[in-house]
Amino acid sequence: MEKSALKQFRNDAGLKISDAADQLEIPMGYLSLIETGKRSVTPERAKQIADLYGKKVSEIFLPSRYSVREVEQATQISESV
Repeated sequence: MEKSALKQFRNDAGLKISDAADQLEIPMGYLSLIETGKRSVTPERAKQIADLYGKKVSEIFLPSRYSVREVEQATQISESV
C-alpha cells in the first residue's frame, strides 16, 4: 500500500501520527482522515500542518492531493509565508 504524501511528509519530519496530532491539538483519527483525503482542512489548519512538517502550504496541499476548504484563503496564507 502506498503512503499518502501527507503521511510521508509527517514521517520525513520524524513524527508519529500521535505526536503530530498532539502538537496540532486535534484527534489522531481526524489527522488520519486528513492524510487519507477523507477530510478537508481550513486554510489555518493547512498552515499549521505545513509549519509543523517544515513545508510550505503549496508543497503539501495541492488540489490534486488534499482539499483545503477555501482555496483563495489558503493561497493568501501561503503567499504570506
